[in-house]
Amino acid sequence: MVLTEKMVRDQLANADLAAMTEFAVPEGTVVTPSAKAWLVDQRIDLVVGSRRETHLPQPGPVAEKAPAAPVSALPAFTKPDHYELLDGSQVAEKDEHMTALAGNVLVPKDHPNIMLRGQLDSLEAQILAAQVVFTRLGLPKGVADLADVLQHVQQILRAEVLGLRLEERKVIGLTQAEIRSLSHDPQPTFGIPHFMTTVADGEAVVTLNLLRTKVREVELAAYAAFKREGQPPRREDIIRALNRLSSVAYIMMLKAKTGGYKSV
Repeated sequence: MVLTEKMVRDQLANADLAAMTEFAVPEGTVVTPSAKAWLVDQRIDLVVGSRRETHLPQPGPVAEKAPAAPVSALPAFTKPDHYELLDGSQVAEKDEHMTALAGNVLVPKDHPNIMLRGQLDSLEAQILAAQVVFTRLGLPKGVADLADVLQHVQQILRAEVLGLRLEERKVIGLTQAEIRSLSHDPQPTFGIPHFMTTVADGEAVVTLNLLRTKVREVELAAYAAFKREGQPPRREDIIRALNRLSSVAYIMMLKAKTGGYKSV
């Protein structure tokens, strides 16, 4: 028997995917690569007969929060007895051009989800560089806001790697509704209209503008990783969070331009 992605989707159409940890099929069933990839996306182990074909890390509670102290987004690594490839084959060792998608499932390093993780890593590095700039400029309030943004990005990465639902949270003290309102109409709060950045705005504003454009790049990488033909993308929670995060960077630009980060 050959089991396609459509057949798996049809079988699980009414299932609570968030509560499922495994999908069992009879011995001898051939599961197509796309079907296996879909199960990996859902963080569901594939069991063929008595053989567990994939070993995926299972998330904790849906509303799990990342600890306040910096932690790796990745689960602790335990070398499996074999690795699974999306084409259905198995290998004993990981080749250099492959990397772990989840558990013992290997994908090429240009897999869209791996590309997204690299972009998130790059974004974290750029936030840290911005903190160095704000520290040198004597703007501790900006350093604090950037620290909150960094924690938010770390939670996004953790949610993607572990398959956790991203909990909605305030960023730099603002709710999602407040972020949207301030970024769409800055005049009432900041006393200035929308603006285009120039060299005259200074290092703090230009640094934040670089950060804003980087967030946009990460958002596009997330869409590439999660898009589905003819359907809404997966992980709309992550895509939405990144969309709001670029607005947060713009709000920070407005604060920097109008002196909001200067100590009084």
